[in-house]
Amino acid sequence: MSYIGRDLRAGAFRQLDDISSGFDGSTTGFTMQVNSGNVQLGDVNQILLSLGGVIQKPGTDFTISTSTLTFTTAPAANTSFFAILLGSDNGGTVTPTDGSVTGDKIASNLSIATNVTITTADNTDTLTLKSTDADAAEGPNLILQRDSGSPADGDDIARIDFDADNDAGEVTRFVTLRGNISDVSDGSEDGQFLMQQMIAGSEVNTMRVKPDEIVFNDSSIDLDFRVESNGSANMLFVDGGNDEVVIQKASSGATATSGSVLIVEDDDNTELSILGGSSSVLAINFGHSGDADDAIISYNTTSGSENMGFTVGSGEKMRLEAEFGALLVNKTTHGNTTGTVMNDANGVFTVVSGAAVFTANRLANDGIIVQLNQANSQEGNISVSGSTVSYNAFTGSHWSRLADNSKPKILRGTIMESLDTMMDWYQVRKDIPEVKYSAEDQEVKDGSKNVGDIKNKADTAVQSIALPEGKSVGDSMDFSFWGNDYTGTIVKEDDVKHTYCKISDTADSKKVYGLFHCWDDADDGLDGEVNDMEIAQVGTYIIRVNKDVTVEAGDLLVSNGDGTAKKQDDDIIRSKTVAKVNSNIKVETYSDGSYTVPCTLHC
Repeated sequence: MSYIGRDLRAGAFRQLDDISSGFDGSTTGFTMQVNSGNVQLGDVNQILLSLGGVIQKPGTDFTISTSTLTFTTAPAANTSFFAILLGSDNGGTVTPTDGSVTGDKIASNLSIATNVTITTADNTDTLTLKSTDADAAEGPNLILQRDSGSPADGDDIARIDFDADNDAGEVTRFVTLRGNISDVSDGSEDGQFLMQQMIAGSEVNTMRVKPDEIVFNDSSIDLDFRVESNGSANMLFVDGGNDEVVIQKASSGATATSGSVLIVEDDDNTELSILGGSSSVLAINFGHSGDADDAIISYNTTSGSENMGFTVGSGEKMRLEAEFGALLVNKTTHGNTTGTVMNDANGVFTVVSGAAVFTANRLANDGIIVQLNQANSQEGNISVSGSTVSYNAFTGSHWSRLADNSKPKILRGTIMESLDTMMDWYQVRKDIPEVKYSAEDQEVKDGSKNVGDIKNKADTAVQSIALPEGKSVGDSMDFSFWGNDYTGTIVKEDDVKHTYCKISDTADSKKVYGLFHCWDDADDGLDGEVNDMEIAQVGTYIIRVNKDVTVEAGDLLVSNGDGTAKKQDDDIIRSKTVAKVNSNIKVETYSDGSYTVPCTLHC
């Protein structure tokens, strides 16, 4: 039978797979398949569909979207299904008119099996990826995937090229961004990113992001790295040509020393801060290929123990303490170990073993070797002339003490007699064992020290004391030593030359010890709270003369028996001679009429 119209095409009619097994009275959406393969339709009118033997109206009783068939009313269980697909998938193949294909007509997962070039005639945005999702996940997403069947280490993944014409009209690759596989091993994958650019006609690696480092100027050319701050154009500047790193707040105009690697520069006060925790060790290490920490400058921030240490070679050679304001040289603790301690309270304290404690060596002409000042005025010196050493403005004195350890007012220059009793000084001492670094020490944790390194050398804590009532030599006693508390043993100091004394009360006494100079009020904690005095015995000094005695230069003087002096009966220096008058000029006159004159001592 003939008809008017287009011939029926073979294969244009296909029966959809039965989906009735999924009917449950609640499910409305089903996937359309032919021979278990998804089919996509462009028009709902391409389906002739029957439910329970009743033909359903397209667009009313059901709708389609790509491969999904959706019923307006969910089919009940055991309802029969039959459907015929009319025509090809997507309504057949057609050629759309120019500009007629919109985003709605493009599949959500678009796959193009050939190269695509997008060409524009202006500088408007060429490609826009847009996501309207309101959740917190990232999007839109651009994925450059290399789906290799045999991936290997070193494979390039993807590349983005920035090409333009040079002035000869040649297409030139000016910048390239490249992804690369470093390690394809499952569970330990590594990747890297490379930026290349054209410099002076050659493609060079300017930045490489590797699994273990980020490298700038990977091609090792004269390429600078510069970071600007709000006030400095070169806050951080890596000078590729001069192999320098410059931290610059402002240009000082100074020229760095040749060979400098790190330069910190400012036209005002320049600061470099190294900050750490409240109980940590901050360090600057100096080393070489054979020893990474051959020398160390460190700072311990632990409260109460703040100090800056200087280590060279095998151990710490110098330490500056915050608590005591002390500088320790070749020692890390205070006490009777070798080394030097300097601070304002105790001056300079040096301990050596078997060598000179102090050496002063003048290499030029004769002159002063040691100069002694008081209140910025020179009061004396030690000088050398040829092989002769002179002690200038010299007064030699010794310690002594009144027998009752009292401290009355004694006028300077008063004549003192010795007693037949030796003086005693006492100390409390504690031996401190050597301490080594352990794994718990912060210095070990920070890597500046090793377990077993000497932390504190063996030492002896010593404090001079006045013998407490009820205590004797050998007894235990608590004491403090440089901020630390110890329990030590009382010992008696060795002394074979100092005797007790009194104000001379015997005329022409042969037991004259010398002239009262001053009380030992150094407050250095070394006198054990005893009332030591200094007695001038040799050299030049002043002597207190009785008010009724008139002297002149050259007179020899002896004790008057009341602490003052009188003239000796002759001009022969005898065992009772105390001094010889240098001048009759009165230096000082006291309230009792006695006075002092310059003299040389002959005690």
